[in-house]
Amino acid sequence: MFRLTYASPIRGITPARLVAVLDAWERGQLREAALLWQKILDRDDQARPCDAKRRRAVTGLEWEILPVDDSPEAAEHKAALEACYNNLTALNALNEHERGGVRLLFRQMMSAVGLRYAAHEIVWQPAAPGGLTAEFRFIPLQFFENTTGRLRYLTTDAELSGAELDEFFGEGAWMVTAGEGLMEATSVAWMFKTPNGLKAWVNFCEKYGIPGLHGKTNAAQDSAEWDAMKDALSGFGEDLAILTNDGASITPIEIKNAGTSPHKDLVDRMDRAISRIWLGGDLATMSAGSQAVGSQAQTPELENLLRDDAAMITDALQHFVDRRVIEYRFGPGIAPKAYFKLLPPAEVNVDRELKTDEFLLRSGVEIAKSDLRARYGRAEPKAGEDLATVPAAPGGTGLPTREAALNENAFRLDELARLGREKVFRAESLAQLSAAQRSALAPLVDRLREIEGMEDGDQQDAALAKLQRDLPQLYRAVLRDPAVAQAFEEILGTALIDGAASAAAKQSRA
Repeated sequence: MFRLTYASPIRGITPARLVAVLDAWERGQLREAALLWQKILDRDDQARPCDAKRRRAVTGLEWEILPVDDSPEAAEHKAALEACYNNLTALNALNEHERGGVRLLFRQMMSAVGLRYAAHEIVWQPAAPGGLTAEFRFIPLQFFENTTGRLRYLTTDAELSGAELDEFFGEGAWMVTAGEGLMEATSVAWMFKTPNGLKAWVNFCEKYGIPGLHGKTNAAQDSAEWDAMKDALSGFGEDLAILTNDGASITPIEIKNAGTSPHKDLVDRMDRAISRIWLGGDLATMSAGSQAVGSQAQTPELENLLRDDAAMITDALQHFVDRRVIEYRFGPGIAPKAYFKLLPPAEVNVDRELKTDEFLLRSGVEIAKSDLRARYGRAEPKAGEDLATVPAAPGGTGLPTREAALNENAFRLDELARLGREKVFRAESLAQLSAAQRSALAPLVDRLREIEGMEDGDQQDAALAKLQRDLPQLYRAVLRDPAVAQAFEEILGTALIDGAASAAAKQSRA
């Protein structure tokens, strides 16, 4: 019925009519605004590519199901959610040929950026073995009203008050994505651009694009010569052609200021306004001179918009889908221990992050593998895939490098303890330092030798623990050279002291 009764919302649009449509939108009567805004997005040569650019950026992102911990329950929840998202179907309720998977679902949800809301009916579908997936039916916004602060479904075109979504579709059988609603501002710019600016520009070009002609002839009016001259002028088909009785000649009619049109500047101004509304800056193809915002200046803002769009979709799917799937599969009231996330492009200073992670790990701070994967944009390996291994350090020692240890999420304490014994309690490790360095480290070396010579294991443990606490102060007091401090810290880190203390105590007790 909607298609049979459809009438173009653009035909005959005026500024006064647009104001009425926007006022109705504010009252929660969404139909006319939704139809008008969608048609603008379909037809306007500036709004359409801006909308498409935002949508394409999101549909190109990777997504992942992330567990909250390493428990078996989290792994089961993760598997259930992956089965749902990998097998879901998205389609358009007005055009069922528009059918796809999770990427199409993202694209449909992105209509909330322009229209403020994107509504889906969810038809849940059990999937073997014991899983759950769904068909998401995108319903255009003109079928809803928002007079109560919540979307309600209009069952007929004549209704002003709709049915509650939970009552009409069933509890948990709908999803509403809420976005920015950029089309309200866009439609105002479009009104100045298209019905006023472009239409007036076209009329100006039709009227003044080819100059009017002034025909002159000495022939008497209505004579054969007069009529011949009149026919000649008519052949040019211009409204400004005139005929006077003053000799036989044709000259252009010059109209003052007709050579320049203000409408082009108005149209360009509104195009740039639409681009700023959607992208935070002018399109790269429109950049010109120092007054334009070029593609380079636009990039950081687009990245921020992309992160915001990804968060919008993530929040909606976590709220409307994740909880429902977990409760269906594992029982009512079960909180999800895994969650969907649309991964925005990582903005990571890898060198700084690696050093930070290394410091935290060496300080005993636990870091989840899922956190590392999310931060560095690394997906969890699928079952059966070949796994990367820790590369050997330069020189073939087989000890883990810093980067490899970070990828393993922790340093190997047994290897570090062995390294500590080799570097601290063996004379050849001290010989690697220069004479000046040995002199600077003499107080520490003497203290370590004193501890090593202790026969009482408990006393030795206490002395090593005190040395461990004193290390930061000793670094500052003794190791003035930053290069020496860094080298010594690599040898005598916190984990190394722990390993060395354990080894020395065992040796003493033996």
